[in-house]
Amino acid sequence: MKDIMGYEWLGRLWRRRRTRVENYPSNCIKGIPLDTDVKGMHVGSHVFLFDPKHARGDGWIEQSINWEDDHNACEFTLNQKKEDGGLQFRGGIAILPRESIDQFNKLPAIKGLLSYERSRLKHNRYHGNLLLKDNVEKPARRSIAGTLAVHVAEIISQK
Repeated sequence: MKDIMGYEWLGRLWRRRRTRVENYPSNCIKGIPLDTDVKGMHVGSHVFLFDPKHARGDGWIEQSINWEDDHNACEFTLNQKKEDGGLQFRGGIAILPRESIDQFNKLPAIKGLLSYERSRLKHNRYHGNLLLKDNVEKPARRSIAGTLAVHVAEIISQK
């Protein structure tokens, strides 16, 4: 049924968008490979730099994250191991609010270039990806990485 102004499609679009966003927790977790990647309360922007060699072939470059679905997600991420058995994230983890990503993605120069998804793995139910369009040039990728890095709300170091 049409609404008064004939814009029922807008309401449907808003409901779909709201539902999609509500399916994600408030924070994502980015692993920090090395302890030298952290200086005080700042994580190096290179931790968030999208690498074109991770282009998926569908127009997006992916960057692994975990979603903070519950109170176990941070500990799970801190304890992830590499194939050789060593800690994957010796520098700890960075907590990035999803709202910061959403607000950043509303900027005219960024709109439509940045996204995220849930992509559960067999041994990691928290897994997801930050996504960046694969046609973004290197200077813009660096700026985006820097912006994500300064929006980190918390850094949790390895014990």
